[in-house]
Amino acid sequence: MQKEEKNTKKDRKKSSGAWTIGWGWFVVVPALAFLSWATRKGIKDVIEEEHPSPLTILKERYVKGEIDRNEYEEKLKDLMGT
Repeated sequence: MQKEEKNTKKDRKKSSGAWTIGWGWFVVVPALAFLSWATRKGIKDVIEEEHPSPLTILKERYVKGEIDRNEYEEKLKDLMGT
């Protein structure tokens, strides 16, 4: 009789509908989708990030006073290739 009771409990567990799939999927799938989206967006932002050109950096350094006019002109000639 005990075997019959155990079998019926197992049968009930097997045929419990949506519970057999597992409710964890309702948490795991959206979480993975969000992480995938966030990762792609983060990588895209890094790739598309604009880097200033060497000429722009040189001009900024001159304006800030980090280099004098002679050094600016020398480096400008180097950048222009003349």
